Amino acid sequence: MPFAPAVDGLIGVFEEEQLPYKEGSHFAVSRTVSILAALYEKARNAIEFRADHLIRRAAIERMLKRRILINGGSATIADNLVVELLWARYIDSSQVDDEKVLEVGRIIDRYLLVKREQFDGGKNAYHLTWDTMLGLASSEIEETLVPAKKRQALNNFFYQIIRPNVQIPGEEKLVNIQTYIAVERAFAQADDALIAFHLVKMIQPTWLATSADTARDELLSFLKNVELIRTNFKHPLNEGLYRYVRKQTPPFFLIRDFFLENGKKSREIIEKPEELEQKLRELATKRYQEIGAKVRRSVVRSIIYIFLTKMLFALALEGPFDVFIAKKISYLPLAINTLFPPVLLYLVAGFLTIPGQENTDRLIARINKIFYHFEELKNEANIFIAKRPVRRPMLTAIFSFLYLVTFLISFGFITWVLTQLHFNIASQIIFVFFVTLVSFFAYRIRQSAKEYEIVDRAGFLTPVVDFFFLPILRVGHILSNEIAKLNVFIFLFDFILEAPLKVIFEVIEEWIRFIRTKKEEII
Repeated sequence: MPFAPAVDGLIGVFEEEQLPYKEGSHFAVSRTVSILAALYEKARNAIEFRADHLIRRAAIERMLKRRILINGGSATIADNLVVELLWARYIDSSQVDDEKVLEVGRIIDRYLLVKREQFDGGKNAYHLTWDTMLGLASSEIEETLVPAKKRQALNNFFYQIIRPNVQIPGEEKLVNIQTYIAVERAFAQADDALIAFHLVKMIQPTWLATSADTARDELLSFLKNVELIRTNFKHPLNEGLYRYVRKQTPPFFLIRDFFLENGKKSREIIEKPEELEQKLRELATKRYQEIGAKVRRSVVRSIIYIFLTKMLFALALEGPFDVFIAKKISYLPLAINTLFPPVLLYLVAGFLTIPGQENTDRLIARINKIFYHFEELKNEANIFIAKRPVRRPMLTAIFSFLYLVTFLISFGFITWVLTQLHFNIASQIIFVFFVTLVSFFAYRIRQSAKEYEIVDRAGFLTPVVDFFFLPILRVGHILSNEIAKLNVFIFLFDFILEAPLKVIFEVIEEWIRFIRTKKEEII
C-alpha cells in the first residue's frame, strides 16, 4: 500500500535496524555506590517539579555545571560526568564506551570555548546567560549518549502536518520557528533548553560537527542564532499558537504510542486498516485505564514538592507570628493549613472521568485520515490565523473591570470564611498561598490527564466555575513561577550536599575497585 512521503518516512525510521552492541572498553561502576547515588537523585528530584522525560537532561546540566566549576579540563569532566550518570542509573553501561566519552569531551570543549570567548572577563555581547549554554550542552550530551531519533521523527511528522495550517503574515523563518516551538511544547512537552538545541540543529547543523579548534569560525553565527531563538521564546504569538497546537495533539499522542509499541511491525499493521483499528482501540483503552495511576503519581509528587519546598516559608511566617505577636498558637488554623491543601489537590485532580467510546471513534477516524488521506489535511478549514484584536475600548474596560471584580469576590470570600474561623493575618496568608499553589498544580494535573481527549466534555456550569476559579489559578501560576526561583532546598542540595557527597561516592568507588583488584590477585 503506497503512503504519503511523510507517513512512509516515519514508518521507515521505526524499521531501521538498531546499532549493534559495540565491542570495546565499557564503563562499570559499583552497585553499592549506584544504589546510594540513585537514592540521592530521587530525593533531589522530589524538590523540583519536572516531567519524567526531562529529568535526565536537567541532571546532566546540574552535574556539568558543578564539574566545570570544580574540574576545569574537558577530558576529566567527561569521564566524571559519565560515571555520575551511571551511578544514578540515568544511562546503562552498555550505552557508553571510550568513543562516546571522547564525543562528550568534544562537546564540553566546544562550550568551554564559548565560556571563554563570551562570558569570561565580563564579556557578553549577545545578552545570553551561561545557564542557556549549559542547557544546550546538556541537551547535546544527552542526545549523544541516548539518541532520540524515533521521538524526534514523531515530532517532525507532527510539525509537517501542522505547519501548512499555520497562516501568519510575515517572514517564513519566523513562522517556522514559532510553529516548531509550539509543537515541541505541546506535543513533545520539551523544556526551553531542549527546544533551543533542536532549533540550533536545524538552523546551524554545522555547529554540532565542529571541534573546539574549528568552533571559532562558527561561534559568531551560533551566538546570533541562540539569541534569535531566545527572542522567539518570548514572541507574542507563543501563547495563541501553543493553544491551537495543543488542541491537535490527542490523535498524535496515540500515533506516538502505536509506533513506540509496535516498532518494526508498524508498516505491516498500517497496511491492514481493520487490524490498525483494532490495535488503536486496544491501545486507547489501555491508556485510558492508566490515567488513574498517572494522576495518583502526579498528586503525590505535587504534594511532596509543594510541602518540601514551601513549608519553610510557612514556618518562617506563621510560627513567629503566633509566638511573638499573637502570643498563642492557633491549632485550628494550623490543622486546616496542614490538611486542607492536600485534600483539595486530591479532590480537584482525583475525580476524573476517563474518555468514552465516542472519543476513541474520533481518534481513530482522525488517525485514518492522517495515514490514508494525508494530502487532504492541507485542505482543512481548521487553520491558525494571527488576527489583530478588534479594538473596542468600552468592552475591554468592562471586561477588565469584571475580571477585577472576580478577584475581589473570590479572595474576598476566602478571607471572610477564614476570619469567621479566627485565622490571624499570617494564617490567612499561608492558607491563600497554599490553596492557590495547590489549585494551579491540580489544574495542570487535570490537563495532563486529558491528553487523549478529542471530545470536549465541558459541563453546563463550567464557564461559571472557571470565571470565579480563574483568579485563584492566575495567582497560583505567578507564585509557582516566582517562588520556584527561591527554592531553598535546591540551593541546599546543589551547593552544599551534592559536591561532598559525590566525593564520598568516588572514594567508595575507588575503595571497592581496590578491594576487587586485590581479591583477583589472590585468586
